[in-house]
Amino acid sequence: MIEVISPAGFEHFFWGMANQLEAGLPDPETVQKLAAHFGLRFAEAPWLPDIIARYNLTPPRM
Repeated sequence: MIEVISPAGFEHFFWGMANQLEAGLPDPETVQKLAAHFGLRFAEAPWLPDIIARYNLTPPRM
């Protein structure tokens, strides 16, 4: 699999998350602030419930 992330610099979001996770599980507000800083918004994909049901997954609590 090859993943291309655009625009460049988005990798800093992942570095920021890694820094937050070093101190333990961050609260949702902290994650939202970090995401907003990089222009990321979380939304549920329309296909996600099917994948969760098909593979008997437990979705993360937010």
